[in-house]
Amino acid sequence: MARAVSTKTKVTNTFIAGSLGFLMFFPIVWILVLSFKTEEDAIRAPLEVLFSSGWTTDSFTAVQARSDYLKHFMNSVIISLGSTLLGLLIAVPAAWAMAFVPAKHTKHVLMWMLSTKMLPPVGVLIPIYLLFRDFGLLDTRLGLTIVLMLINLPIIVWMLYTYFKEIPGEILEAARMDGASLSKEVIYVLTPMAI
Repeated sequence: MARAVSTKTKVTNTFIAGSLGFLMFFPIVWILVLSFKTEEDAIRAPLEVLFSSGWTTDSFTAVQARSDYLKHFMNSVIISLGSTLLGLLIAVPAAWAMAFVPAKHTKHVLMWMLSTKMLPPVGVLIPIYLLFRDFGLLDTRLGLTIVLMLINLPIIVWMLYTYFKEIPGEILEAARMDGASLSKEVIYVLTPMAI
């Protein structure tokens, strides 16, 4: 039987959690506040900065004028989303096969994939450079997307494999008996349950 928690304990725990949350997020909030202040205001005493009325977007304008920040931001968004989606596109079928149709060496393959995370990145630098040079992928978004996807692919497969192993095979069999194809089974049954 679960023990009852008093109101005093709840209030104390809430206060402690709120205080810790404030301490953790205060630097982020402070940087955000300073980004809307002038350089002179930013070096003043903290309370003067907080309550001064001079709010400006000059810092953002200066950053944009020095370099095309929005272009760099969009590059980051495109590369991160692209590597994530490409990684999922490859990892979902691989994890499904390892979880629901295991072969004799599935565990060995999983351990090998995990061991690649222990390899120093410098060890594959020259082969990747030579491949990218030959395929014309140097200094391209696609090349960087592929590299980031390959770096994270073993972890994505491992995580999906552990989630898929938790799902009972009977549910997938029931979906197959109801006429679901393999792709519909993965998209409409397996992936939502793993999420």
